[in-house]
Amino acid sequence: MHGDPLEASKPGGPSSPDSAAVEPSLIPAVPPPSEGKRVRRRDLLNLLNFINFSQGLVFICFKGLDRGEGASFQAFPQPCVDDRLTCKWLNPGPRMSGLEPGDCESIVISDGHEYVTVKPEVLSLDSEGIAFRIPESGCEKRLRSIDRCACEGIAVRLVQYGLAFAGTLLDLSAVSFRVEIDGGPSPSFQWLNLAEPVTALFSKGESLIYSGECAIARMGRGRARREFVLNPKVGNVKRYSPRETRGERRVLSPAPVARFVHPLTGARMDLPVKDISGMGISVEESFERSILLPGMTIPGLAIEIANNSIVSCFAQVVYRSVVSLEGGHTAVRCGIAFLDMESRDEVRLSAFLHQSFDERLRVCGGIDMEELWRFLFETGFIYPSKYLSIEARKEEFKRTYERLYIDSPTIARHFLFQDRGRLYGHMSMIRAYSNSWILHHHAASRDGYGMAGVKILDEAGRFTNDFHLHPSAHMSYLMCYYREENRFPSRIFGGSARSIADPKGSSVDALAYLRLPAEAGAEGESYQLFPARKEDLAEARRFYEKASGGLMLDALDLTDDALEEDDDALTAEYEGQGFKRERRVFSLKRAGRLQAIVALTLSDLGINLSSLTNCLHVIVVDGQELKPETLLSSLRAVLRNYGAEDLPALVFPAAFLEGRGLPVEKQYILWVLDTDRSDAYFNSLRHIFGRTPRGGEASDSSG
Repeated sequence: MHGDPLEASKPGGPSSPDSAAVEPSLIPAVPPPSEGKRVRRRDLLNLLNFINFSQGLVFICFKGLDRGEGASFQAFPQPCVDDRLTCKWLNPGPRMSGLEPGDCESIVISDGHEYVTVKPEVLSLDSEGIAFRIPESGCEKRLRSIDRCACEGIAVRLVQYGLAFAGTLLDLSAVSFRVEIDGGPSPSFQWLNLAEPVTALFSKGESLIYSGECAIARMGRGRARREFVLNPKVGNVKRYSPRETRGERRVLSPAPVARFVHPLTGARMDLPVKDISGMGISVEESFERSILLPGMTIPGLAIEIANNSIVSCFAQVVYRSVVSLEGGHTAVRCGIAFLDMESRDEVRLSAFLHQSFDERLRVCGGIDMEELWRFLFETGFIYPSKYLSIEARKEEFKRTYERLYIDSPTIARHFLFQDRGRLYGHMSMIRAYSNSWILHHHAASRDGYGMAGVKILDEAGRFTNDFHLHPSAHMSYLMCYYREENRFPSRIFGGSARSIADPKGSSVDALAYLRLPAEAGAEGESYQLFPARKEDLAEARRFYEKASGGLMLDALDLTDDALEEDDDALTAEYEGQGFKRERRVFSLKRAGRLQAIVALTLSDLGINLSSLTNCLHVIVVDGQELKPETLLSSLRAVLRNYGAEDLPALVFPAAFLEGRGLPVEKQYILWVLDTDRSDAYFNSLRHIFGRTPRGGEASDSSG
């Protein structure tokens, strides 16, 4: 049983009969027992007991067997308390009976990081095992510059030019893998081009953990199975498209700790976090024991501060670099990107980071509700006519806001600029559609902090920028309704749309806002209302593309590829947190021809103070044939059917109602941003303010 005595002797390494034969490794040959650092007997006994505790193995090395070649045999060390050691053969058999005590050269003992060679005195030897007297000392040497860690239960697929080979992962370091491939009847090992790279895929169960291009450093021998040593070729992973506006990295004290179970080795990892942002962290490993692989996913990464978890997430290692430390030491710095996390973890992380930058900033922080209402009245956000519209149901408004701000549900976010208990800036956002969030209720005090409103706007934008790529965030689009005569949002949102200059990146659409009059529709006018079908929504999209070409229908889930199950899931999320949400989409037809799409959304009173989440959206497809009276009559029918006769309607195109003598109260602009284009949005803000809202010059804000 020839082989390398250093690969399978690691604690917790393979202990089945099939693992007894080991291919030669890339490490140096075992030195004579007289070379290396001296290890005392007491330390040898401790190392041997540790290997026994870990169910590991040692190698017993013999000289001159059979044709004069040396050989080594794996054995289990038994517990030892003095200078006597007994080992049981891993694979006892007839060959052991032919061994001679005088041919035993050494014992090789390894803890996976160093190995020790010992020249023992053989006391007994038979087919079951061997007993020794341990000398006063042995000799220690580093196993390799970077340690290898044993792996179990990891399936491997190697793919090269249309051929796939299956096997298992034996062990790994950060710079190489050792895999065993089962050739089977086909494909043949001879078809592998060793000079060309292979794509390696590592998985556990149904979960893919790693994939990457690797060079074949070595291939072993064997017909049915062969071992390969692979060197990954990619040092950095470009997980996302390059972005100019990235999360600001913070160096915190005390430093957080990243805790997780390594998905390939099963080892528990506790690594110091060197810096952190909303998008990821960098951690540091010792050079010799580094086992984080660029491209490897980490299913359960936890970030803890002072033993308190602030984040649990799905993450991926994206880069690895060697850094020099003081005193001539070397470490490995690894970047880990957050791929997804629960919404409450997003809030906790964002709150922690934003407050570390400015203690006056709060993300979903607690607030005295009386202070919030005082602020909304004082800043003029609730002006007299708006208050008149809600006064009769003010207690219902109060209850809704207490649930939104105190319970912090996953469907809502709020951002505060607060100093010594007094509120100076406020903005909130609500997930109104399956992948769209509405920014609303933006207000700032004129006293105290002149930039409070801008800082809050920036915080909401950075929150979106950090987390919109997480699937669980459902944040593909950001929306805002504003009045064109309102200078601040016109400058910010309208300005960003003009700056992006691409309606598929950011769009603005004018909507007429009206309360339905009580009169009936035109006498004799006939129409039909049906649940909207995909072909109706496709026709509405064709009309909208010609009229606008923007993002409104995508953001409002009014497209033929919108998934009903996504909308149902959002409704269930509202209901699960004690809120109301109901949505119905209709086709308004006359003589079988589509006239308009009517979308009714019902929610709790006060989620939006202008009822923009509790209203009708109307897309007039055929403005030539559809009469306004017919439209109003059909809208009243929808509202009566759902007991919501006092809700407003938002009509696109707004020009459809112009000059018709209808009670259009005002016009709203609906701004929509594709969050993948957030760089352009932040560039627009820098252009408007000449610097970042956080105070730095515009050119310094991309870090």
